[in-house]
Amino acid sequence: MEKAKFTAGELAKRIGGELKAVSEIEIAGVRGAPDSEPGYLTYAEDRRHLELALERGAGLILLAEKLYQEMEEEVPALLVGNPRRAYARLAELFPDLRYLEEDNLDDMNRGDEKGIHPRALVAEEAELGSGVKVMAGAIIGSGVRIGAGSRIGAGCILVSDIRVGENCLLHPGVKIMPGTEIGSRVEIQSGAVLGSDGFGYATEEGKHYKIPQQGRVIIEDEVEIGAMTAVDRGTAGETRIGAGSKIDNLVQISHNVKIGPGTLIAGQSGVAGSTMLGSGVVLAGQVGVEDHVEIADDVTITGKAKVSRDMKEAGVYSGIPAQEHRVYLRQQARLRRLERLQERIEELEDKVKELSD
Repeated sequence: MEKAKFTAGELAKRIGGELKAVSEIEIAGVRGAPDSEPGYLTYAEDRRHLELALERGAGLILLAEKLYQEMEEEVPALLVGNPRRAYARLAELFPDLRYLEEDNLDDMNRGDEKGIHPRALVAEEAELGSGVKVMAGAIIGSGVRIGAGSRIGAGCILVSDIRVGENCLLHPGVKIMPGTEIGSRVEIQSGAVLGSDGFGYATEEGKHYKIPQQGRVIIEDEVEIGAMTAVDRGTAGETRIGAGSKIDNLVQISHNVKIGPGTLIAGQSGVAGSTMLGSGVVLAGQVGVEDHVEIADDVTITGKAKVSRDMKEAGVYSGIPAQEHRVYLRQQARLRRLERLQERIEELEDKVKELSD
């Protein structure tokens, strides 16, 4: 882990920005503009957020040069091309120690030298790398391997035959089922379930017979999975989430889904079985994707849309069923005119009737 504090000068060197503040200022962490305070780094992409940060006495503010030049007063700024991206990069320097610091749990110091809380249950056959922390109430089954530096929050359950890479963070209450493989630097929020059975049944004469779900789940490096999200195991084969993908809360990823690298999926979206998403795909909130659909790289599906056919070209799609965004907008504009058109038709019908009489 990096040290807990950096000077403004050190941060400027890390990010390659132009420093407009005292180089020796110490920065202890990152905060959003509304919550910023002295000694903390924040960012501002517009005048309103910049003024908020200044009102709260932010120690250092990531800014674009144009916005900095608009200010008449002195601003403790670090000038960068993309303040939001720079903020995300620098935030990585300040470790997230939730659930892990001794002063967060009065009796953490009763744990053994391996970092296992006395009220955690860890099978003798489990393999824990150096620096692994296992918090109170966690259960680690046999055949589980956890890489160096990973942190297992309170109440997590890792059933058996699971691989977790290095420097992962499992928040309290995560459940991971057998046959799941997790890469390094993965973060999983509370209540998420990985490796649950897929929804597969054969129906005959009104009865539904379960199809065995015997596949696995593969989570690649640097993936984040939100709270209460479910990732089902493959019926046979695997469900896979590509490196660097980020999945929000309350998302359903069904059996045998393949998600490419760098994909973003917002809350309450659902991806049905055996669907394939390319790299850089974006699903906005409450998007539904039918089964056995293929979505090409760099496709964006806007909120509440439904994908019922393959999307073979990059672009933005909207509506039910999802179609090119510009086509959708034209259709919506026409729909808004329907009431007036109906009125005109009724007026014309009345005139025709008058002429007929």
